[in-house]
Amino acid sequence: MATKLYAKEDIRTHLDLADSLAAVEQTYTELARDRVLNPPKLTMHLGDDGGWPHHNAFSIDMPAYVDWLDVAGMKWAVATWDLDAEIPISSQILLFDLETGAFTAVMEGMYVTGVRTALQSVVGLEHLPAETPSTIGVFGAGFQAGFQVSTIDSLLDIDEFRVYDVDPDAARDFAADLKPETDAEIVVTDSPAEAAGQDAVITVTDSKTPVLEAEWLDDAAFVIALGSYRELPDDAILATDHIVVDQVDQCLQRGSLADAAERGVLSEDDIDTTIGSVLTGGYEDQITADDFTLFVPIGLGALDIALAERIHRTGASNGISEFEFV
Repeated sequence: MATKLYAKEDIRTHLDLADSLAAVEQTYTELARDRVLNPPKLTMHLGDDGGWPHHNAFSIDMPAYVDWLDVAGMKWAVATWDLDAEIPISSQILLFDLETGAFTAVMEGMYVTGVRTALQSVVGLEHLPAETPSTIGVFGAGFQAGFQVSTIDSLLDIDEFRVYDVDPDAARDFAADLKPETDAEIVVTDSPAEAAGQDAVITVTDSKTPVLEAEWLDDAAFVIALGSYRELPDDAILATDHIVVDQVDQCLQRGSLADAAERGVLSEDDIDTTIGSVLTGGYEDQITADDFTLFVPIGLGALDIALAERIHRTGASNGISEFEFV
């Protein structure tokens, strides 16, 4: 059986945002119902942790089985932070059909990853705050931040994004590139406190030290932390009324909560719920307009596999190239 080969342009052509959002919500819901297998990410450090080998890189493997689509798959991603490239991360997705015993697709993974990460934010923005935010502060002006702004703008009624980056030129270029294709206003700010003072805040950086300070955040802040490392200071994390994650185990191992967990500042008991439990009505605490809520969706392989399978089913008969590996 031939395996379909999807380039980035194939994915861009066949990916539907509304369908993909529904797939993300369905997969979160099914995970909460124990109908998804999603082992925590397997991370191989290649020097990004300061150890050997000194490549300032890491690799992550993300296998998953999604029952509602009856598909197994895996995403493999490698980040090479010192590489002189606009996008220092590469990934591919493999899909496997358990009925036929065949790999059905090999797919460029970064476009799927960008959309998936942004859709995580959309789900959080729709279901966690008491009211959908009208202004969003964005920390970071890189690859993932671009997907955040464009995808959120396409699906939600946002008035304004205020963007902060440690590189002001990068932030200005970012805004200039996105403004022609967004309805919301994109404002670049030189003040991180100003970006942090919006209705919602999204941190999407590769920083290994906090990019926010607790004093910048309102007592009723809503923060989505997407970075792989330590974007938030301890006092901001501990000040929250609700900590919501996508999967508890992996958020204690990687992302904005991992450093605090490793130092014993935070434990599993401090995590209030998962986004899947919120969607299924399993979280009994009410999130009010006066609460400080932190959402940490570090990223599920199951979401990548679900989106990839939806794309594959849409595009499988539309001239996608294929290859016989046997």
